[in-house]
Amino acid sequence: MNQNMVADLENEDLESLYRSLLFKDVDAGDLRRILAAASRKIVDQGEYIYRQGERPSYFYLVASGEVELILPLNNGTEAFVGHIRPGGHFGETSLITHDCHSANARALTALVLLCFDAESFTSLLLKNEIIGHRILTALAQRLRVSFQDHVAGLTMAYNTRVITEDNLDPAFFRSRTGRPTRENQSSAETKEERISPSTLQGLLVKAANTFKGSLAPVLLTGESGSGRGMIAYEIHRSSDHANGAYVELDLRDLEPEQLDLDLFGAAFEASEFSQIDQLGLLKRTQGGTVVFYNAEEMTPDLQNKLAQFLMHEDGCDATGNTTSNACTDINRNGSSLAGGAQQRTRIILVSHDVAGKKDGHNWLEPGLYKLVENNQFHMAPLREHRRDIPRLVEYYLKRFSSQYGKTITEVDAETMGMFMNYDWPGNLTEMASVMRRAVILGRTNEPLNNQIPLGMPKTEGKWEFNLLRFKAVRSFFSSPLFPVLPRVIVGIFFVVVLAVLFFGPTNPEKNIGVTLSWIVGWPLMIFSFFFLARTWCSVCGLSVPGWMAQAVIKPERKTPVWIKKYSGWIMACLCIVLFCIEITWNVYQSSRLTGWIIFTIMTGALLVSMLYKRRVWCRYICPLGAINALFAMPSILELRANTHVCTNRCTDHLCYSGDGNTAGCPMFRHPFLVDNNRDCILCGQCIKNCSLNSIHLNLRLAPQELWNQQSPRLEDSFLVVSLAAIFYPFTINQKYPGFIDFLAGRFHDLGFPYSLPFANMVFFFFTILLFLGAYALYTRIISQRTETNWNKTAATMGYGMIPLVLGAFLAAHLEIFVGGLWLLRENIFDLFSIAYTSQPVRLLTEDATFVLQLITVVGGLLASLYATQRIVRQLFAAGNSSRKSIFLPAVVLSLLAVAYLPFV
Repeated sequence: MNQNMVADLENEDLESLYRSLLFKDVDAGDLRRILAAASRKIVDQGEYIYRQGERPSYFYLVASGEVELILPLNNGTEAFVGHIRPGGHFGETSLITHDCHSANARALTALVLLCFDAESFTSLLLKNEIIGHRILTALAQRLRVSFQDHVAGLTMAYNTRVITEDNLDPAFFRSRTGRPTRENQSSAETKEERISPSTLQGLLVKAANTFKGSLAPVLLTGESGSGRGMIAYEIHRSSDHANGAYVELDLRDLEPEQLDLDLFGAAFEASEFSQIDQLGLLKRTQGGTVVFYNAEEMTPDLQNKLAQFLMHEDGCDATGNTTSNACTDINRNGSSLAGGAQQRTRIILVSHDVAGKKDGHNWLEPGLYKLVENNQFHMAPLREHRRDIPRLVEYYLKRFSSQYGKTITEVDAETMGMFMNYDWPGNLTEMASVMRRAVILGRTNEPLNNQIPLGMPKTEGKWEFNLLRFKAVRSFFSSPLFPVLPRVIVGIFFVVVLAVLFFGPTNPEKNIGVTLSWIVGWPLMIFSFFFLARTWCSVCGLSVPGWMAQAVIKPERKTPVWIKKYSGWIMACLCIVLFCIEITWNVYQSSRLTGWIIFTIMTGALLVSMLYKRRVWCRYICPLGAINALFAMPSILELRANTHVCTNRCTDHLCYSGDGNTAGCPMFRHPFLVDNNRDCILCGQCIKNCSLNSIHLNLRLAPQELWNQQSPRLEDSFLVVSLAAIFYPFTINQKYPGFIDFLAGRFHDLGFPYSLPFANMVFFFFTILLFLGAYALYTRIISQRTETNWNKTAATMGYGMIPLVLGAFLAAHLEIFVGGLWLLRENIFDLFSIAYTSQPVRLLTEDATFVLQLITVVGGLLASLYATQRIVRQLFAAGNSSRKSIFLPAVVLSLLAVAYLPFV
C-alpha cells in the first residue's frame, strides 16, 4: 500500500472520530493519539464481530456500515436488541465489567470498525475527561431504557389471561330445559332440547362452589385440553376476589431461577433498579390468583419456598383459614414482610394426568402436598362425558362460521357418529382444531360430511429440506406440462405395450411387452416408491383413458359413502387378488394374461372416472394405488403445507377446491391436512394453485408418519402383513419353482388333481393366514404389555413393518431388473429383425447384486426397528416404556429380515 493510500485511510478514520458524538469537542491532538492506538477492521456482511459468551477484547467504533446486536434465546431463535449506525460504539460494557459478552454482534452491512484494545480503552478513552463522561452517560441511558423495558415486561407478562381457541364462552353454557313431546319431535326446537345438559357446566359449577369460600391452594388434575384452565378461571371468577389480578404461568416456559426471582422477588438492595420486583409476583398479586400450569415441572426447592409462603407463621391452619388476627407472609429470605399483612393470594396448581401423579402425592413435596391434600379437583376427559360432544360441535360450528364468514350449522349423522365414537385424546383443544379446519374446508349452507380428518395437524419437522427452494424444481412442478405431458407419454406407452402383449409373440422371452411390464416397468415402479413417493400415480398411463373421458363428460357425482368407508379394505383385497392371479397363474410368463390384467385395471379406472369426479379410482379403489400408498410412506420425499400460513392467511383454498378455471386436488385432500404420503400423488396441482408459497416438497431423513399416525387404519396393517407374507410365494416361484411342483405332487398324493395353479393358490393363502395369525398373537402380547386396546395396537404396529417389507421387495426386484434387462436388447433386435447372438448379460455381478440386496434389507430392518420403537413408546401410557419394551418387536423384525435374505 503506497503512502497516499495510507494517508487517505487515516483521514477517513479521523473523520469517523469527528462524526461520533463520543469524540465531539475533543482536542485534535488527542484525537490523533487516540487514532494511533486504534486498529482498522473490515467485516463482511453477515459476519459476526463477536458472539455471546466470548471474552471481551476490544471497544468498537463504527466507521462505516451498520451493526446489529442479537440475543440468542433458549428455543433456538434470536431476539434483535440493538442497531448501531456509523459513529456509534459498542463493546464497552463487557470491558468495564470484565464479563463475557451477553449478546452477539453481527455485521448488518459491509463494515469498517475502529478497534481499541482493553489497555487503550482504559488508558486513553476512560481517562479522557470528555470521552469518559460520555461513555458513562451512554451506559446510564441504556440502563434507563432497560429499566423501562423491565417494567413493561413485568406488566405485560402477568396481567392477562391466556385465551385459546378451545376456551368456551358463556354462550356454550346457556341453560336448556324442557322435554320433547311426541307431537313436536321433528321441530328444530325439540332437536335442540334433546341435547343433554352440559357435564362441563356441571363440573365448572361444582368446582366453583367447592373452592370459592376459601383462599386455600388448589390442585387441578386432568388431561391436556380437558378444560382445566376454564376451571381455574371459574374458581377465581366465583370467589370474593374476582376483581383481583389473575395470572397464568406455564412452568415449561420459565427457567427455575428466573421463576424464583419473579415469584419471591430479589433480596433487598439499595439500587433503585432492583427494587421494582423486590416484593415478587406473589406479593404484588395480593387479592388475586396465580395459576401454575404443568405444576409437576416445579423444582423441589421452589415447592418448599411456595409452601413456606403459603403456610401460616402465626395462626393459619392447613386449609388457609385464619385462626388469629395476623397471618404473615414469608419472603424468600425467610423474614416477615413488612406490616405482617394477611396472605390473600390464591395458588392453583394445574397438573397433567400421568401414572402415579393424579393426586400429587408422588411429585409434590410433603409441605406443599399437605396444603392441597384436601383441595383437589379432577377434570374428566371428553371421552368420559361424550354427551357434551353434540353441543360442543354446535358451539364450535357457530363460532368458527362467524369467524370465517360462513354459514355451516350442522354435521351429517354419520359424521356425528364418528365424533361420538372417537376418543378425542386432545380433548377440547383437539375438537376446536378439528372443527376449525372443517369450517375452513366446508361450504356455506351445506352440512359437514364424514371427510373431516380427526387428529391434530402435523407440524413442520426438523431434518427436512424444501426442494421448492430451487427455482428449477418449482418451475417443473408449476409447469402446465406436468403431469399432463408425462401422463400422455406413459399412456401411449401402455397402449403400445397392450398391442404387443395381445398381438405379439406368445413366447414371453420374445415379447417385448412382457419384458417392459415385469422386468423393467414393475421393478422401476417398486424402486420409485422409496425415491419418489407416489409420483408414479400422477403420471400413471392406466388412468389416461379415464382422465380423457372426464375432460369430455365432466362428471359431478360425489364418491359413494360406502366406497369411502370401506376403501382401505377394498384396495387391500383387490391388491391381494391381483398378486394371487399373478403368482397362481405365473403371469410373468404369459403375454396374454399380462395384457388382460393391464386392460382390466385400465377399464376399471375408465368406468369409475366416467361416473365420479376427480380421481376416485386412484384414491379409493385401485389395487396398484394400495401398494403405492403403503410403500410411499417410508419415502425420502414428502409434500406438506405450512399449516400456519394455510389456517391464518389463506382465504380461497384453491389448492383443495379449485375454481372455474383451476382444478383442485384430484385426491380430495387439503395439503395442510396431509400428514402422510398415503393419499398424495405429487401431481403439483396445489403448488400451481397456492399463491402464498405454503406448499413444501421436502427431502426428509426420517418418515415421521410411520410412528405419528393421526388415524391408523387396521386395513393398512392387514395389507402390510399380507405383503410381508406374499413375498415368499412371489420369490419362491422365481427362484425355486421346483418347490411348487413338489407341493402339487403332495396334493396329488392326497387325492387332488395335479395342478400347479392349485398348489400355488393354496401356498399363497396359507402363507397369508399364517402371517396374519402370528401378527394377531404378536400384537395381542404387545397390547397387554402396553395396556392398550388390541384394535389400536394391531392398526398401529403394522406401520413399523413397512420399511422392512419394502426393503425385501426392493431387493427381490433388483435381481429381476439387473438379471433380466438383457432381454430388452434382444426384444428390440427381434422387433427390427436384427441378427444377434443370444447370451444373457447381467448389469451387475451376482456378488455385487447381493451386497446391494443385503444393504437394502438391513437398511429396511434398521428403519423398521426405529419406527417400531417409536410406536411402542407411544403405546405405553405415561411414557413408561423401557428398553425391554422393544425386545419382542426387535426379535420379530430381525427374524423376519433373516428369513427374507435367502429368497432375495
